[in-house]
Amino acid sequence: MEKIAIGVDIGTTQTKAVAFSKDGTVQASSYIRYPLIQETEGMAEQDVEQIFQAVVTCINQVVRKVQPLEISVLSFSTAMHGLIVMDQHNQPLTRVITWADNRAEKYAEELKDTALGQTIYQNTGLPMHPMTPFHKIRWLKEEQPEIYAQAAKFIGMKEYVFYRLFDRYLTDISTASGTGFLNIYDLTWDQQALAEMEIKVEQLPILVNPTHQLADLKEEWLERLGLTEQTIFVLGGADGPLSNLGLGAMAKGTATLTVGTSGALRYIVEQPQTHPHAETFCCVLDEQHWVIGGATSNGADIFDWACENLLKETQNEAQMLGKNPYDAVMELVKETPVGAKGLLFYPYLLGERAPLWNAEATGSFVGLKRNHDDKLMMRAVIEGICLNLKHILTELEELGGPVKEIRATGGFADSAMFKSIMADVFGSKLSLAASVEASALGAVLLGWKSLGEILDLETACEQVDIYEIVQPNGENHQVYQQIYPLFRTTQQQLSASYHQLAKLRADLE
Repeated sequence: MEKIAIGVDIGTTQTKAVAFSKDGTVQASSYIRYPLIQETEGMAEQDVEQIFQAVVTCINQVVRKVQPLEISVLSFSTAMHGLIVMDQHNQPLTRVITWADNRAEKYAEELKDTALGQTIYQNTGLPMHPMTPFHKIRWLKEEQPEIYAQAAKFIGMKEYVFYRLFDRYLTDISTASGTGFLNIYDLTWDQQALAEMEIKVEQLPILVNPTHQLADLKEEWLERLGLTEQTIFVLGGADGPLSNLGLGAMAKGTATLTVGTSGALRYIVEQPQTHPHAETFCCVLDEQHWVIGGATSNGADIFDWACENLLKETQNEAQMLGKNPYDAVMELVKETPVGAKGLLFYPYLLGERAPLWNAEATGSFVGLKRNHDDKLMMRAVIEGICLNLKHILTELEELGGPVKEIRATGGFADSAMFKSIMADVFGSKLSLAASVEASALGAVLLGWKSLGEILDLETACEQVDIYEIVQPNGENHQVYQQIYPLFRTTQQQLSASYHQLAKLRADLE
């Protein structure tokens, strides 16, 4: 009988469970969305129990869909940088404080340009930014000391799931590399980072490899999930590195690009690599592979904002005619010239992670003249998103070598115009991968490696299907090559004013 593997992807907006056959074909899937809780400025939390129940329900639904086929392995992917504080009775003292929570911004900024901050970045691979549990714990310590004082464990959502299922606090080195506490060279908890936050190794989960297996699931959970004792649970990894694996981007010269709500560029390397100015991150895939990259906070959300504020009428007309409103916007953009007649846009409406690592960054139009209408402004917004990603790509190439191919996925791939502009800005071909469940597939590949069903990850990646290749237009690329240095120079000049603008906003509120 054919055996099925299930990848469980615990994301920021939803949990997915995806069943794969041995050739990587999706057999069934289930997903449950959940809200972000934003009650105060900078907060971005989620309900722990709500996500746990989403995980349980998604697994059960997929198992029922593929029965009577045997489930050989369940392997997990998780969103990076989340934090849950547990008390001595193993009860959560907090919700999940997600990567998007900026309340630790003050403490990240304090360390950013210090020798200590640079040392911790070099050891852990994560820039000084409020997204990481390292800074979130400092924020708790300073501003919610009653919670910090009761903290028995600092964990993430995947660790909570495994605690509930197996009564053990475990984390894989891939997920741990998103905390700001893992030394990416020796793959142990970093003593300097721990000392800075005054926490003990015992307050963190036990570190294991991504292929680590668990097989003693309690009877009550076997029944609840619809599984048998033969099913192996594998820890898996973090969603970013696993996305590279699921997209088949293991070869040198192949990077990945994901543009959804936010955006990210990643590149697999065979040894840890950090940036001299802390402009990129370095996370772990497994014991032999590291992922360098940069995640921007500003992707499709900025495009949505621009559509709402610049071309709302166009969207409304398209909806009345039963057409896709985004396609209608892109048709207008298609009529505009490359370079938007000298108008530049800096897409930092949500602050910025890579390449600036500045939570106080703000959005800007530069070069705005009277002849720039809403269509040209819209083009500048799209080009600005792409040029910002180009900056990240340039930094990655300096560390990992030239990029010849970019495996791309995410919502932007639905738009021919967006893909075309992206390829022209990058000057590299975009290969659109068939798997939209890249992180779940990456988790499953680790599961199969754990079971000995595949020998190495590089060979397993060869089965990833490419359904479209977008080649750059050489003429357009030359225009963007001319624009890019000015984009970078102006970006640096604007960066100098973000702190003062933040202070002004605070004074005027």
